[in-house]
Amino acid sequence: MVALPRPRIVLAIVAVLILLGGIGGLVALSWLDRRATLDEASDRLRLLSRLGQSHLLALQQNGREIASRVEEYYLHHANSGNLRSWLDTLIEDVPFLEGVEILAADGSPLFTTRPPYPLDETGRGDLDAALRQPGQIVIGALAAAAEQPMVVLTRAFGEAQGKRRGVVRLLISPAYFRDLHQDLNLPSGAIFTILRRDGLVISRNPPVPGVTRIDPAGPPFQRFAKAEVGLYRAVSVVDGRERLVSFRLLNDLDAVVTAGLPVDQVFQGWRTRTQNSTALGAVALLFLLGLTAVADESLRHESRLLRSIKQKADELAAALADKDVLFQEVHHRVKNNLQVISSLLTMQSLHVRDDVARNALKDALDRIHSMGLVHQTLYERNLAANVDLARYFGRLAEALAGSYGLGRDGIVVEVEASGTLELERAVPLGMLTNEALSNALKHAFTDGQQGTVRVSLHRAEGRWCLVIEDNGSGIAAEPGRGIGLGLIRALARQLGGGVTITPGQRAGTCVTVDFPA
Repeated sequence: MVALPRPRIVLAIVAVLILLGGIGGLVALSWLDRRATLDEASDRLRLLSRLGQSHLLALQQNGREIASRVEEYYLHHANSGNLRSWLDTLIEDVPFLEGVEILAADGSPLFTTRPPYPLDETGRGDLDAALRQPGQIVIGALAAAAEQPMVVLTRAFGEAQGKRRGVVRLLISPAYFRDLHQDLNLPSGAIFTILRRDGLVISRNPPVPGVTRIDPAGPPFQRFAKAEVGLYRAVSVVDGRERLVSFRLLNDLDAVVTAGLPVDQVFQGWRTRTQNSTALGAVALLFLLGLTAVADESLRHESRLLRSIKQKADELAAALADKDVLFQEVHHRVKNNLQVISSLLTMQSLHVRDDVARNALKDALDRIHSMGLVHQTLYERNLAANVDLARYFGRLAEALAGSYGLGRDGIVVEVEASGTLELERAVPLGMLTNEALSNALKHAFTDGQQGTVRVSLHRAEGRWCLVIEDNGSGIAAEPGRGIGLGLIRALARQLGGGVTITPGQRAGTCVTVDFPA
């Protein structure tokens, strides 16, 4: 047995893998495309059934209001001679309203705007159901319409000696649902149906002449009994086509809205794409197999290049690691130096008797601490130059609150911040926040007053917005001559933004700083 040379064995293995991978990839893509197509069609049908539900609910609401108006007018003006003209005007003003019938409890007509249709078994059942449900709308259908059933809304009215006096029947044009179907511009074969739980077809677009009922024991109604909203596939009893159907149940009307698409039409585009993908995949596989021989040599060449690139990448990674260590050491040393300065100022403040000097030293300590927190945050988070603003602002507020002993005084500091900021702007932003927050804690609440200081920082539309707001006594008409407000404005200019100081929404003072991101 003659052994194949190693390059030829590699080429054979690669060829087999390409063939199997190509076929498997085509199958997987086709399956994913089919699933996406089905999901898209399902979502579209759910939306259509929801639109139909909204359309039907609007009809129910409008029907209830119109029937109530007819009832009120009839009970007060039945003998005035103006009933006919009033109803004619009502029909002209209300779209899709074809006629109005006022029937007694036994079904005999009291007044109609058109020749009354004889009550069949369905109509008699709707009348009895309306009498049993005072104030409720009962939806039905009148099969006497030419192309498809006319929608009938029945509502009981009036009382005499404890009994309902009769019903108002509103005759709605089939165009009410047909126009919705046409506006949706659905593909051929799509159906839009309004059914009652007893199988009565209220509306079906496109219409099927002669089909007024569907067997309520059939598969669709079994689905409706299990859930109020759902999706299923079934073969239509009308044309024998399998459809994907979405349904929504309206318990108040005892009706079901369905929207369906033929399954073969749902997957028509998928079949075309699959055929095209298969043809293109076959060409691509042949082309790849032809390149296999060239690829063997290319792989060897790329292997040499990759070794060279890996060596350079390792060198760059080592240099980057050294740089990170250097950055961390710098931040650590800066933090320590600032801590030494802070300690010296603290020791000095212990020997100062003058309150003004002591307060000035305390302000300086807070400013140094705000700068030190920046470097401490970078050091702890192992970051080179981007400050975690949520962590930094939280610790800054916590330190200032502890410095002023707010926990026992009932003053709460709330912080809401997100994002990161580079070191060059985090330091002035921290000092600015320190000044504004310190001013609020020192001056906003006097004589044991309780309250809240809120600090928020967020980025939106390419800009940062910092807000420090308190609900204290408010800023004085003529602020003091300390360096606080001047420092706030100077730091805002350093950030490239501006600062506004206004009364807060809940009294107090609101300091807003806006600067570009």
